[in-house]
Amino acid sequence: MARPNGPLVVCVINLKGGVGKSTISALLSRYALTNRNADVLAIDLDPQANLSQALMHANYNAFLKQQRPSIVEIFNGYQPPVGGSGPKPLSNAVELIGQIGANTLQLIPSRFDFSDNLTEALRPDPKILARHIAANFQHKDLVIIDCAPTESILTRAAYHASGLVLVPVKPEYFATIGFPLLQESLETFRKANRGNKIDVAGIVINNAFYDGGNNGGPEKIRAMADIRAEAAKNNWPIFKTEIPFSRGFPKIMRGDHSYSGNATMFPYFAKEFFKSIGL
Repeated sequence: MARPNGPLVVCVINLKGGVGKSTISALLSRYALTNRNADVLAIDLDPQANLSQALMHANYNAFLKQQRPSIVEIFNGYQPPVGGSGPKPLSNAVELIGQIGANTLQLIPSRFDFSDNLTEALRPDPKILARHIAANFQHKDLVIIDCAPTESILTRAAYHASGLVLVPVKPEYFATIGFPLLQESLETFRKANRGNKIDVAGIVINNAFYDGGNNGGPEKIRAMADIRAEAAKNNWPIFKTEIPFSRGFPKIMRGDHSYSGNATMFPYFAKEFFKSIGL
């Protein structure tokens, strides 16, 4: 059964790169399907396409070679001419990643030319993604949007489509560099779009342990003090469960489950997160 008020839509964002947004988006999407009995849509809104590669694995190259539709076509509003035919209506831009019973994990993938397509457009419409979700995916329980780490039309598109924000951060020097930028970005959006209600679900501490699990030592203590201070300033909650550092995460993203290491602890955060948002 779909949610009566439509899907929960969460954008995973930090205006600082390298904090694990794509990994967290991929793992939350899979966990929601397999462990929360949810019908899930993942959206790759980052031109680097890391979420697409993480969920599709070897199939991503076939997707590119066959020129199957992507987030690029959603923003353009049509499928381009192929093989001498003219442009076609955009009928399907999703890839099936997994299915359990009636529930699926589907992906709207990204391509590396996403930024070029937007740059070349005269006036890209930041509401296109929200309209597409509203028109085609009300049957979903959860939509997770993996965002680019820079302020742009992609950020505004994510805000228009989302009701919740998840902010990953690593406990290291410059950990909070993206916080003031993100808070300003959200406030600017709210003032310009007073009918939109978008809330920060919370901050998740990623790569919490270092050097075999010594909990980060003095550097983590100093970084966590900064994170807590900035979070309190913005009234953003911090999830109690931290995601540990593990060499297993890159392997899982490749589809290699031969060694998971501390990555097996991810479900503890997933449980806390989904309980907090009511899924």
